[in-house]
Amino acid sequence: MKDLVMGILFCLLAVQAAGAAGAETSDKVVAKVEGFEITEQDVAARLEQMPPQYKTAFASEEGKKKFIDQLVQERLVYLQAEKEKYDTDAQVIKQLARVKQNLMISRFITETFSKIKATEAEMKAYYEDHTAEFVDGPEVWAKHILCKTEEEANAARDRVLKGEAFEDVAKEVSTGPSGEKGGDLGWFTQGQMVPAFGSKAFSMEKDAVSEPVKTRFGYHIIKVYGKKEGETKSYEDARSDLERKLTAKKQQQHMDELIRKLKTEHPVTIY
Repeated sequence: MKDLVMGILFCLLAVQAAGAAGAETSDKVVAKVEGFEITEQDVAARLEQMPPQYKTAFASEEGKKKFIDQLVQERLVYLQAEKEKYDTDAQVIKQLARVKQNLMISRFITETFSKIKATEAEMKAYYEDHTAEFVDGPEVWAKHILCKTEEEANAARDRVLKGEAFEDVAKEVSTGPSGEKGGDLGWFTQGQMVPAFGSKAFSMEKDAVSEPVKTRFGYHIIKVYGKKEGETKSYEDARSDLERKLTAKKQQQHMDELIRKLKTEHPVTIY
């Protein structure tokens, strides 16, 4: 019963909040209950809060009418509860205080953070002092043939060294998912691969074919098709990530400082 009451209370609060927003935009009134107006914007706002299956159920004109009637019923129940003085009920007052606290905190944080942004000078200074963070690569483009045993891997390597196309051998014998693509792994950084495989691939010259490399997946024959040196992102390319990172850091620092200050102004006891 308690959960049911709080569910209705939440719905009523949402209707009232949406109604206030609708009044500011002179939205079309779709229902009125003893002077209280329900607008199209109220309906849209409430539907937006609904799970997808409910949105679908109320999508048609008939469904919309039923939804409006539901909002009317909620308002009628609210009026009856008000008549019976539930606005003075201790549990209602306690829950309203909690809702008010959460709304005020959310509004305060949103407005406070909207005024705290990383400046262009701060972003440029960070970029210049932390250039290593903005280096992409190096990268290698490689293909591999994965075998269950070292003997099978050596046999596959011999076929490649004798002139068979690496891709053809991979399609025929490789047990890995890339086999059907001729063993193609595309471009990757060293950290994207298991250590033994990545270390070997990055130590090889272009067009070289490796000896069998053992990993937990089996034995790999690797052929390198291309290598890229690490490239540093330009400031322009890094700017959006920098702005998000430094803005979030400034906002957190501001909040940490505010909390430290507030703890000196208000007695706090944690048991």
